[in-house]
Amino acid sequence: MKFAILGCVMLLVASSSPAWAAFDTDGNYYCNSSNLPLEETIYKSSVAKIDSDLNSYLSLNPSATDQELHSYLISDPEVAQPYSIMEQSKACLQSNGVSPNAIVSPSSLFLEVFAAPEFGIVSGLVFGITLASVVVLQNKINKSILLKI
Repeated sequence: MKFAILGCVMLLVASSSPAWAAFDTDGNYYCNSSNLPLEETIYKSSVAKIDSDLNSYLSLNPSATDQELHSYLISDPEVAQPYSIMEQSKACLQSNGVSPNAIVSPSSLFLEVFAAPEFGIVSGLVFGITLASVVVLQNKINKSILLKI
C-alpha cells in the first residue's frame, strides 16, 4: 500500500514538473539544458520516428518519388511534429556543445528527400510554413482537448 501511494506521488510530481521533460504543460517543446541526456533521448526518438515513418510509407508505396516522400513528410502531422521536435532538439544540443551526429544521424533517405535540389528555396519556405501551421494547429487541438477534460 505504501509503495502504491509513493508511486502515485512520484508520478504526480513528475508529471507536474516542467523540468522532468522538455515539454511544457501545453505540450510545447523547450530546450532543457540542465538535462542533456534527456535532450539526447528526445533527439534519438524523433529521428527514429521519422525514419520509421519513412520506411512504413515506402513499404506501402515502394515506387514513391523523392517529391512524394517530401510531400508526405510535410503534410502528415504525425511526421511533421517529430521533425519539428528533432530540429529544435538538434539546435538545443548544438547550443550546448553536443554534436547531434555523434548521437544519431537521420537515415540517408531522409537526408536525400530534404536535400533534393529540385525542391529549392520556395519549397523550403513552404515546408517551414506548413510545419509551423501543423505545430500550431496540433497545440490548439491539444489545448481544446485538455479544456474538455
